[in-house]
Amino acid sequence: MSKRHIIVKHNNADTFQIVPGNNESVTTLSLDPLDLNKMLKSHIYDDLRTLGFTPENTAYDLLHIALAIYTADQTVSRQTNGFQGWSRYLTVYFPVNDKALWDSVKEMLENYIGFLSGDKWAFEFRQNETIRTFQHQLVRNPENYTKVSLLSGGLDSFIGAVDLLSDNEKPYFISHYKTGTESSTQVKIYNALETKFGKGSFKGHKFYVQPNQQNILAEKENSSRARSLLFICLGLTCANCLGDTIEMILPENGLISLNIPLTKTRLSSHSTRTTHPYFVDGLNKIISTLGIRNKITNPYRFKTKGEMMVECKDVAFLMTHDHETISCSHPENSRYAGMPPGLNCGYCVPCIIRQAAENRAGNIKTTYAIGDIRRTPPSQRNRKGSDYRAFKLALQNLTTITKPHSLALQINRSGQIPYNSEAELLEYVSVYKRGMDEVKLFLDS
Repeated sequence: MSKRHIIVKHNNADTFQIVPGNNESVTTLSLDPLDLNKMLKSHIYDDLRTLGFTPENTAYDLLHIALAIYTADQTVSRQTNGFQGWSRYLTVYFPVNDKALWDSVKEMLENYIGFLSGDKWAFEFRQNETIRTFQHQLVRNPENYTKVSLLSGGLDSFIGAVDLLSDNEKPYFISHYKTGTESSTQVKIYNALETKFGKGSFKGHKFYVQPNQQNILAEKENSSRARSLLFICLGLTCANCLGDTIEMILPENGLISLNIPLTKTRLSSHSTRTTHPYFVDGLNKIISTLGIRNKITNPYRFKTKGEMMVECKDVAFLMTHDHETISCSHPENSRYAGMPPGLNCGYCVPCIIRQAAENRAGNIKTTYAIGDIRRTPPSQRNRKGSDYRAFKLALQNLTTITKPHSLALQINRSGQIPYNSEAELLEYVSVYKRGMDEVKLFLDS
């Protein structure tokens, strides 16, 4: 495993540099929007200005750190630089507006980002020599938005949006896209919500942020573990601009959040930790230490995806549009099956959980590229069937685990569960068991 140094610069006037040691390399990552050789494609700065959002220095730094981590994650190849083709060693040199403040969260940041991406991260903060000047709007939240919520285009975030609007909240939805499929899906959902609840009932914005893998200094990396950090920090930045205590909603069902490895061999690349309670709890600790008062909340952490559907505040509206959402890990792959791109594949972990939820709600209306995985299970030799087979093995193994404390050990396999009482821990155990029961009911039906 080689060590990669990532020098982050906000502008080309920054002359900071280091001399790498043996088996080490250096990449300079420019976040300057005027730099023609930058490794990041985005209009994020123009978007924030257009929206009237002016982040405070700490929130501004946090967003830049998320941009840098996401870009490094996508432009440093695991195959070339990682231990056994996976875990990388990355040291990031980052200019901030308050070095002492960021040094106070250095260890936490290294721990939780490492947990998220499966890499070893080290952060070396340095004082930003450029004094940032800015001027806030006289009124930060003139339209009185009450919550910020992430709206990815997936089924869970759509349910989250419907529930907020049905509860007479006035949400500000934040979306992130990097493909045409994601963008078009989000547009469909925004249009449906506007038709149902009215144009003035909410506001939303779609941010395009994508590392430039065509840059001569970039390496192509297909995994994108750090994308969730960027998405969350986009929402958090906007929430902070609207008000110091505006809550940021992260809508995700409890089973996928826990994302317990289905087999013993799926602890690394297969075990994503996008919304894992340990990671979300860690981010809340970091932002609190930084003095940011906004909080990240997942109100569905104790609900299965099926329960989210049947308990939605407007089930009739949900059932009219649920099939338009995309929950798939790789929706572009449907073209390989001779079908239009942008379909849920039907065979990845999120798609299997999605079909189990639709089955629980009474009707599978979504068109899946693979068809019905129950009637035509993938061949044992087909790689597409690996998640299907893993679920089958996991469900079989669960029949031998009946005691709550044994299940508690099981859910801690993907990460330590933060809890304040035994009752809260048992809630996590219960949602895992109920979620897996939903999948079993679907696969056996």
